Amino acid sequence: MNTKSTKKNTEKKAILVIEDERPLLEAINAKLEKNGFNVIAARSVEQAFNAKIRKNDLGVITVRTIEQALEYLERLERIDAIWLDHHLLGKEDGLDFVKKFKANGGRWNKIPVFVVSNAANPATVKSYIHSGVSKYYVKSDHRLDEIIADIESFLAHPMR
Repeated sequence: MNTKSTKKNTEKKAILVIEDERPLLEAINAKLEKNGFNVIAARSVEQAFNAKIRKNDLGVITVRTIEQALEYLERLERIDAIWLDHHLLGKEDGLDFVKKFKANGGRWNKIPVFVVSNAANPATVKSYIHSGVSKYYVKSDHRLDEIIADIESFLAHPMR
């Protein structure tokens, strides 16, 4: 068996999580790491646009500027998925992030975005779908394990 392909199959998937609620972010981080993901986390779109990448006390890399996030992700060689809440700290929401992120074009447009939010307004969901997200989950209707299993399945069998 080819060593290079063996290494590729055992590499951890990288997921960017943007969630404003710290306890929920910690729970998502723990569940994702337990399932073999590398986690990069932010709590607001403004964080995703205004400061430096650093590791926090949980060992989670946090990003505060989109440019730095993209540079960091380039060094990672890939990010496999984005877990995004709609309601975030600050003035901008998850839809603002999607629009800015997708505006970077190229391979960033191919990264699946999974919105996990309690914003269940049909117009909001429709806006995300039209912006190119892969799936929209209402938090109260799904367990973390279920969402993670769905993301893992999507990444194992992408429809791109």
